[in-house]
Amino acid sequence: MERLRQTFSSLRLRVPATAMMVFVVSLGVSSILAYELLLRDARADIDIVIDREQQRFERSMGELLAEGQDTDPQQEPVDALREAVTRYLTLNPSTDSYWTIVTFADGRQLAAANGPPDLEPLYRDDALPSGRPNMIETVTMETGDIRTSSVPVSIDGEQLATLQVVAPLGPERAEAFEAARLVGTAAGIALLLGGILLGASLWRSLTPLGELAATARSTELQSLDARVEVPDTGDEVAILAREFNTMLTRLEDASYAQHEFMASIGHELRTPITIARGHLEMLETLDEHDPAAIQDTAGILRDELGRMGRLVEDLMAIARSDMPDFVRPRPIDLVQWFEDLELKLTGPAAGQRVHVAPPPPVTLHADPDRISQAVLNLVNNARVHTPADTTIRVSAVVTDDQVAIAVTDDGPGIPEEIRDEVFGPFVRAGETPSSSGLGLSVVAAVAEAHGGDVWLRTGADGTRIELRLPWQPDTSDDHDLIAEAPTETLVIHDSPVDLDVADVATARVDRTN
Repeated sequence: MERLRQTFSSLRLRVPATAMMVFVVSLGVSSILAYELLLRDARADIDIVIDREQQRFERSMGELLAEGQDTDPQQEPVDALREAVTRYLTLNPSTDSYWTIVTFADGRQLAAANGPPDLEPLYRDDALPSGRPNMIETVTMETGDIRTSSVPVSIDGEQLATLQVVAPLGPERAEAFEAARLVGTAAGIALLLGGILLGASLWRSLTPLGELAATARSTELQSLDARVEVPDTGDEVAILAREFNTMLTRLEDASYAQHEFMASIGHELRTPITIARGHLEMLETLDEHDPAAIQDTAGILRDELGRMGRLVEDLMAIARSDMPDFVRPRPIDLVQWFEDLELKLTGPAAGQRVHVAPPPPVTLHADPDRISQAVLNLVNNARVHTPADTTIRVSAVVTDDQVAIAVTDDGPGIPEEIRDEVFGPFVRAGETPSSSGLGLSVVAAVAEAHGGDVWLRTGADGTRIELRLPWQPDTSDDHDLIAEAPTETLVIHDSPVDLDVADVATARVDRTN
């Protein structure tokens, strides 16, 4: 029963059935209208016949009465009229379509020969309706409808008789019905053939949808390699099948990227956890009277826990980067923000490697915590991946519509083999233990969330990365602080970074990961 219900709920049957129902109703209405129009035309033709018969009777009576007057001037008018009517009816017999009858004042009737068979019983029973004078109207009888017209016949102002022309509507109704029936039959045959063709066409056109549904039912997250066949029709079904395959490809790529991402996370966390566990076991065996060894082990544990904390913090930043509350912009006094940043970057542990240049005194609308996170990641990247004597500089440049916070170093530059994917997650230059490979991904996420981008220049003479954020001057005084943007910028939208130049390469990078 359920399978039967599904079968009749299928578009392959429902659409042709609905279309045929609509066509049946339309054809039924059309047949009824055709019948009524044919019947109306038939009544109009009968009215023309009745009117012509009355005109011919009037002309003929004038001629026949004049002849009778010449023959017998003393003849009574009623007798002369009777003879004239008799001669007229003899010379003008009726047909199956109408009947001419003259009724005299004394009740006697004269009728033309060969009257319609449908009216003869009524004539014999004196049951023919006379109708209203000087009008053509339809009278409904038990035997059928009759079209009748009566006009008085007068001589010298005296009415001596009544001319009645009657016509049955039954034959015309039968002809109209037969014509409508033929039209309906032809339309029904056309409807049946059209329904078969429509059903076959829909069955063929919708077959890919069934395959699409079967593929969707059988597709699982672990296996996304199934595809549906795209028909060569070029219609909406073909477009749907093509887009469905494209969607499966995107899902397959996303699933693969997710698996790779989770595997990378597991790998990154496994190392500090293993180190921390080993030193905890070592800590249990240390002599409590050896404070130096305990302090060294505790320091290693703190470093590994800090590494895991930074990794988790970066992962959370990347995961939340698409959320609306990832950044909470507010006005930032850039000078004050740089002073706070300098305190974080130039402590005893940093030595003299990081130099913070005073920024232009402007107000930036951004999230100070996320901007600090991004800049600290850039500085930490430069510390980790450059020699100990490398100088790192942090500065800011204001252009017409941007504030660029730059981190520059004079190190050896980013290795060429990873330049085109340097902003992807878990991309590292070599096996650097203290690097998770997420720093630049976080920077790209912060820039994108602010509506900005990241600009990169790297080569043998060093690396410069700018975090470029949209900016509008608050006062006219800010325009005096605007500097020219670097002229070597190559703008690339929605495409990988092309950094094939040997010594120096530049690009503006929009985050796509």
